[in-house]
Amino acid sequence: MNEDTIKQLKKLEGSYFTNTNSQAGKWLHYKLLKAEAGEITISVLVRNDMTNPNGHIHGGMISMICDEICGLSFFSLGKETYYTTANLIVDFLYGAPEGTLLTAKGKVLRTGKRMANVECFIYDEQENIIAHATSNLVNTDKKVFNLTP
Repeated sequence: MNEDTIKQLKKLEGSYFTNTNSQAGKWLHYKLLKAEAGEITISVLVRNDMTNPNGHIHGGMISMICDEICGLSFFSLGKETYYTTANLIVDFLYGAPEGTLLTAKGKVLRTGKRMANVECFIYDEQENIIAHATSNLVNTDKKVFNLTP
């Protein structure tokens, strides 16, 4: 594990996570609340451009948050090579209207040489579980980017 990765992430706690190669992550405009090796917690505000016709967060946006947090949770381990999503299974449990501040927590459950298993929970402000996801990530053998410019 590369200890520098978690040190860099810890310095970003409490700030909006903008230093990323993920354009989707930049668009989500999430705040990094907590970073530990293999575990990440973020917050994201449900904006109007994230909602479905009913005014609640769109399932695709929930999936995007889950995918982003699963990837970042794995990234926090400081592996030398990049792992990408092989699958993402999302259980949509409740809706969240525009203006809701969501908290997402990701955790790496298992890592191997070729695959990793990660899970994510998304909560609303009353700590109701909005969604739960599991994801398998596969090793691409490509070198990981650095957080520092």
